[in-house]
Amino acid sequence: MGIDLKQTAIDPDLPTIPPTRNTQEAVRAALGDMQGNILKSHGRDHSRHLFITFAVASPDDRRKARQWLASLARPAYITSALTQYEEANGYRDTLRTIARNGAITPADRTAMVLSASSVFVGAMVSAAGYRDLRLGTDLTPDDPSFAAGAKNRVTVLNDPPVTAWEPTFQATLHALVIVADDDPVLRIDPLVAELTQQLAAIGATVAEETGTAMRFDAQGNPSPTGTVHEHFGFADGVSQPLFFARDIEQARTLGGGIDGYDPSAPLDQVLVKDPAGGSDGYGSYFVYRKLEQDVPGFRGDEKALGQEIAKQADPKAQEPTDADIALAGAYMVGRFKDGTPVVDQQVPGLSSLPNDFTYDGDVDGVRCPLAAHARKVNPRGDKQRQFGVPLTQERAQRIARRGISYGPVTLDPAPTDTVGLLFLCAQSSIPDQFEFIQALWSNFEDFLRPATGLDAVIGQLPSGESRDKAVEQPWPKVYGSHNQLDFSKEPPVPTDPFFPKRVGQWVTVRGGEYFFVPSLSALTRFGTVVEPAGNGA
Repeated sequence: MGIDLKQTAIDPDLPTIPPTRNTQEAVRAALGDMQGNILKSHGRDHSRHLFITFAVASPDDRRKARQWLASLARPAYITSALTQYEEANGYRDTLRTIARNGAITPADRTAMVLSASSVFVGAMVSAAGYRDLRLGTDLTPDDPSFAAGAKNRVTVLNDPPVTAWEPTFQATLHALVIVADDDPVLRIDPLVAELTQQLAAIGATVAEETGTAMRFDAQGNPSPTGTVHEHFGFADGVSQPLFFARDIEQARTLGGGIDGYDPSAPLDQVLVKDPAGGSDGYGSYFVYRKLEQDVPGFRGDEKALGQEIAKQADPKAQEPTDADIALAGAYMVGRFKDGTPVVDQQVPGLSSLPNDFTYDGDVDGVRCPLAAHARKVNPRGDKQRQFGVPLTQERAQRIARRGISYGPVTLDPAPTDTVGLLFLCAQSSIPDQFEFIQALWSNFEDFLRPATGLDAVIGQLPSGESRDKAVEQPWPKVYGSHNQLDFSKEPPVPTDPFFPKRVGQWVTVRGGEYFFVPSLSALTRFGTVVEPAGNGA
């Protein structure tokens, strides 16, 4: 029956829908045919990513590969968006039960929480997968960047050459299967073993990446209920487009409100009609990038910037204080490590990971610098203020991030540790969303203003260019102040409220690919595809 992708705040539990809105029946039908982890993160803390290269030399090889993908559509494997939604309801009910019963032991609590949901499984297919499995142009999504593949977009994104990528990503990748749960040993490992055994039987090769959500409490101690952080030490995944009514309501009531910044998004932010799906079939384009983080390099920049901040306050300062370093990191990221927006205050401490803020009162970046990562990738109205671009256009370029960290779970990795982020994001258009953000915002040194510089976290110069060729980003001499005077002159004269300092380029792309997350009806259809006679090998 199809749904209206312009709708925001869907509610599968609401029987009565206002006129011109999607009916409950239509919403639930679409969610039942849609994979999870698109409209909302699967929420599990452990994840295994299986990169699959099928044997495709013969028609029989390709038939087996198509049928294996179709087999994933069984309820025992793929987690639908509807199942994910309903399991989330059960999870919340379980937490309420635990909260009411103070006698429940930690072991029983863990068992109850795990029993509230199944292992998450999701599958996505690359353009090479559609092509090499001979699925046909009529069934293949038509996003131009997806069709080109990530290897052919390195120049656009200033990525390292493919020859510098890790071997896994230099290979032709046909599909990616994600298996996620909170119990990596008893629940993830057996299912991964089962799937890899099936793939070996049809001649496919599999490479793996392992991700773990790094949860820490306010004191920086590992905690199963703590906030998720990334290896530079900052709270991660704070601001996301929200599609479900209950998530938007939670942001309004528990997340500081939505009057300043509205996190809601229409379904077409991430969904497109699946050309291989049924009438209720929708899918999404996913970008996958393995991003290695150089923690010592980042922290060196953080301390050096903190030193400059200290000298602005006291030219005789020899070392930055902890507060100077914390402010320097917040300038670079846009938030303090606890998630407090630096545009709101110059020290950490705000609770509930606030997201209801804009930069309306900080047009020049004297509180949150224009090169700050969070401001570069989500300008929150800056384009409207600076260029007159409609706010709706800027909001349409948001992505839904679904990544997870890799490497040791620590905020203080050893020099020999390899750490980073398995970055994934959902969108309805790769060139208009992810690529636009990376190429024209993060990497463009004149966005938002001339000489703003690179995004202080993920911005990168064209491959091969020396780091010292980057523009020195401007940083506030005094937090929140435009009024700087040079008292060595008589009378004192106004000076630039910013000082220049080059930071960043401590995140390196180690490989990636573009995928499409097909509907369950599309996966089922793959198993019935018959190659045209004479298609040969």
